[in-house]
Amino acid sequence: MEDNIIILEDQDGCQVEFETIDVFELDGVTYFALLEVLPDEEENDEVLIMQVRGEDDDLELVMVDDDDKLQKAFEEFCRRDAEAGAGN
Repeated sequence: MEDNIIILEDQDGCQVEFETIDVFELDGVTYFALLEVLPDEEENDEVLIMQVRGEDDDLELVMVDDDDKLQKAFEEFCRRDAEAGAGN
């Protein structure tokens, strides 16, 4: 499971661990669906959608700054998640 963990820095410079729950491409853009890693007694169902920006060795995860693109990416994540759940 540790392979699915990435560490991002929040606006205050604090490191926050996230679990990668899906990676997908939509309209030529790669998106990551992430869940913040919380202590065992806490549950988290807030999915963070981020996009990959940059080229080759200079790639970074950034917030999706277009509300329409974010909505479309979230809908694609939900579709993929429902499809994966139906396969179980």
